[in-house]
Amino acid sequence: MSKRFTTYQTIADILSFTTSNTSLEATLRTADVDWDAIVVHGSRQLVIPTLYCRLKQRQLLHLLPEDLDLYLHDITSQNRKRNRAILKEVTVLSTLFKKHHIEHVFLKGAALLASGYYEDIAERMIGDIDILVATNQLDKAFELLQQHSFKPIPLTFGDKYFEHKHLPRMTTNKFIAAIELHRKLFVTYTKKELSNALVLNNKRIQNDVFVPSTQHLIEHNILNHEINDEGYRYQRINFRSVYDTLILCKSIYIVQPSRNIIKELCENKYVRNHFNKTNVLLNDFENEYSKQAKLFIVLLKNLKFNACLCHFIKGFQSIKLLLNRIILVLTNRDYRSDAYRDRHRLTAILKEKLKVNLIINNNSLTK
Repeated sequence: MSKRFTTYQTIADILSFTTSNTSLEATLRTADVDWDAIVVHGSRQLVIPTLYCRLKQRQLLHLLPEDLDLYLHDITSQNRKRNRAILKEVTVLSTLFKKHHIEHVFLKGAALLASGYYEDIAERMIGDIDILVATNQLDKAFELLQQHSFKPIPLTFGDKYFEHKHLPRMTTNKFIAAIELHRKLFVTYTKKELSNALVLNNKRIQNDVFVPSTQHLIEHNILNHEINDEGYRYQRINFRSVYDTLILCKSIYIVQPSRNIIKELCENKYVRNHFNKTNVLLNDFENEYSKQAKLFIVLLKNLKFNACLCHFIKGFQSIKLLLNRIILVLTNRDYRSDAYRDRHRLTAILKEKLKVNLIINNNSLTK
């Protein structure tokens, strides 16, 4: 069994709501627990504050080495402070959009934070604030934010030819988090149960902020990782996404204990894949509708094979992208002109994508 598998299992046990404290304490007391590896992988997956908060909630902080306890406490405190600032920003944006009658709903981390799902707001790390806006009001919302000191980050010329799921990211020196106004939830994937209209029509108001229904939050959380972040393609797991799923499903079971939300969701292959991978490491979702993912297990236990497969997939995707762009250069005069003007940046990107396929990334081989 690879060192990464063991590390992932320890992280999963800390996050889990079904792994007993006695079992977890026995694991963390063993001499071979690798706290350095837990910190490395926890940092990569943005769950360092989550791990600290869960250990605190389970009254197991005394098992941490003293210097690590201080380090994790500091990171968690900083994240709590940041999230308080983000909540204030969300409130300001919500008030502004409601005042100007802009139909909207906050998404992902901002919605979860505003809804009060976490016992400690420090549990969730958040990058930017995502807001889904009705298509016919996107421009109005964009201009409104510009009038209130938000400035768009310049995009490359490709934005003229390829529609992204959100408008240019916007920042201001008045607030801590950038804003992304979404025109849709996915670039190409469509799911009628998660259409813009349904998400907006079924929104709820939590603490005076519009957020999606709990089921829409669960589905978007899972599909965002599996599709937008390519978790399905590379058979990867993301503990931040897993923990959000845990918290959200737990809230549904409390309100409707007889409802089998997993059975309903697992009709979708991407959602099913999410639960299959999760069930390799956690028992929280174990049931007849969701089984362990065999390929995920193989990749987690065989890091060299995992790295080679990832490089192959990335290489294949790069070739597809390159062929697509070549066709566009040959068939679209405007694109050809824009590409020529931006040739130095494009050449640098191409070199970067092509140069390392023969070298296995050291990070991919971390045991």
